[in-house]
Amino acid sequence: MTALEPLSEHPACPTCRAPWRGVSACPRCGTDLAPLMAAAARAWQLREAARTALEAGGSAAACNLVSASLRLHATPRGRRLQILALVAAGRTHQAARALAGTEAQAPGRAPNDRIRSG
Repeated sequence: MTALEPLSEHPACPTCRAPWRGVSACPRCGTDLAPLMAAAARAWQLREAARTALEAGGSAAACNLVSASLRLHATPRGRRLQILALVAAGRTHQAARALAGTEAQAPGRAPNDRIRSG
């Protein structure tokens, strides 16, 4: 994992690819996973700050904060928060693109398998 590579939704040891179990050393190979844990914790802090900014009416700040969190650790909730922040900021075209990307990544769904209303 490079310094610019975000954590995946299901992080694994960068050395042996063993599933990450939230411990500071990989049980399989012993690699120090503390930097991974720190990145995930920082991403969570940024998402919390984005939520607080949204509640206070700071949609532009929320967009910046959630984008920074996604660069560290992309999660489904983080992507949904990004869409909400973009809509709140009036950036509907970007929100639509983000939503389309989120739908395409949903497990068990074909890219064009969208929910149709009545």
